Amino acid sequence: MPVVCGKCRSTKAEVQIPYARLNLCPTCFVDFFVARVKKTIEEFNMFHENVTVGVAVSGGKDSAALLHAMRQIYPGIKLVALHINLGIPRYSDHCQTKIEELTDMLHVKLHVFDLYETLGVKIGDFKKTSFKEKLCSVCGTIKRRIFEEMAMKTRVQVLATGHNLEDIAGIMFNNFLYGRWEQFVRVKPVLPPLAEGMASKVKPLIRSPGNENLLYCLYEGVPFREIDCPFSKGTGVRKSAEILETLARYNPYFKHQILNRFLEIMPLLENVKPKPSLGKCKVCGFPSSSETCAFCKRINLVKQLRKA
Repeated sequence: MPVVCGKCRSTKAEVQIPYARLNLCPTCFVDFFVARVKKTIEEFNMFHENVTVGVAVSGGKDSAALLHAMRQIYPGIKLVALHINLGIPRYSDHCQTKIEELTDMLHVKLHVFDLYETLGVKIGDFKKTSFKEKLCSVCGTIKRRIFEEMAMKTRVQVLATGHNLEDIAGIMFNNFLYGRWEQFVRVKPVLPPLAEGMASKVKPLIRSPGNENLLYCLYEGVPFREIDCPFSKGTGVRKSAEILETLARYNPYFKHQILNRFLEIMPLLENVKPKPSLGKCKVCGFPSSSETCAFCKRINLVKQLRKA
């Protein structure tokens, strides 16, 4: 006996959502997904409709689903897509091609920052540095800084990222294990601008599991990358995700419980350690807690190695 959709009650269910005790048909699942993104944006007052919103798109399922869903929710909003080509052989060009297909489909303006053409550096260059075992960390540092710059140049007031439920739970898990209490604040749903003229950062997918972002893309025909980053294999991020998935098999609510507890204690964590006063990086002029920001230090490291 086929299971009937718990929403429309007229179509065969294809999607099981155990934590919500729902079985949905494709149409109702898409409606459920879009409604959750809209509710999350409204719950945390992420932005209002008369601002320019930039979506940081990597080419993966999460940011692709976010851009597509936001265009459905806010058809009249000024929406732009921001992408960084990291210069990873085969992978980066594949990602950019998928993003170009998506932005053409949605009629969204795409801005691309080519890391090698602009700075003469590729992510793979860091394999020759002391960061060779921490490429994901370096990549994150570089992308955060470049997206901030892109947002300023394109006059984006709100920068939306595709961090999903597993991303948030994984970051919290690692921060808890290593006692990085001050880092918890960075995964807040809304982060205010670091300085005047910069964009606020929002995470509309914090309640959306990665597998549901994937399903949304498949049902809606959203283009997204079909190959994995060759540098992500065996990283600490992957290992933490595997641990969380194992725990979630025994408790489908587990990742949502982590998120909800985090949101409850966030006001307390903000006072655990005083925030360092931010000055300006002497190289790029962006906000920094040290004389030279982490981004400029890492870029300079690669350039110095090339000169040696």
